[in-house]
Amino acid sequence: MIYTSIMRSKTDREPTFTEVARRDQIVACAIEVIAEVGYPQTSIRKIAERAGIAMSVVLYHFGSKDGLVEAVIASMYRSGLDAVIPEVDRARTQTDKLAAYIRSSISYFDSHRIQLAALTQLAAGYKPSGGRHLRDMGLTPELTAQLTQLDPSVILRAGQKSGEFSSFPVDSTAIALRGAVNIVVEKILQDPGFDTHGYTEDLVKMFRRVVRRV
Repeated sequence: MIYTSIMRSKTDREPTFTEVARRDQIVACAIEVIAEVGYPQTSIRKIAERAGIAMSVVLYHFGSKDGLVEAVIASMYRSGLDAVIPEVDRARTQTDKLAAYIRSSISYFDSHRIQLAALTQLAAGYKPSGGRHLRDMGLTPELTAQLTQLDPSVILRAGQKSGEFSSFPVDSTAIALRGAVNIVVEKILQDPGFDTHGYTEDLVKMFRRVVRRV
């Protein structure tokens, strides 16, 4: 009863700087533990030990293991969007935006291998409660809107509308592009020496040929 009262009062106000820092620390430790031992072997105790805090502190901030997983996934969405959106926004032409999407997405994957390993472990071993799908967890209306904005079909349609791109099936091309970018996750986890830079530049050249006007 006391714990429930504390949790209710905590969610009725904005978190302090210290609380945000502690939450970020716990999420980072959770990602490390999940990546190392897999989700089934991950426990609140192991995460708390990694963070050097009591289990009660983890539960105070997240309420449950499910709540912590939700925060982990949300943090991955946010860090990915924070890495890609500014790069795409800085590009002036749709051709440059397409290249920025490819380069910044793969660069993010390459520099966040622990997060990718954790996400892969969650996909293999975590079953969300309430019949939800893993892909829907951690999503707020703001994150959903940003993900929609970042869909490559938005760039492809804008390029066709402006006359910068040729005529091609947008949806099919966007699916092919997402698949070519996302397969990097599997590649770098299986082969740490995979040449992400070479692959990235090959993709940029390939899709420029697909969209350019002849």
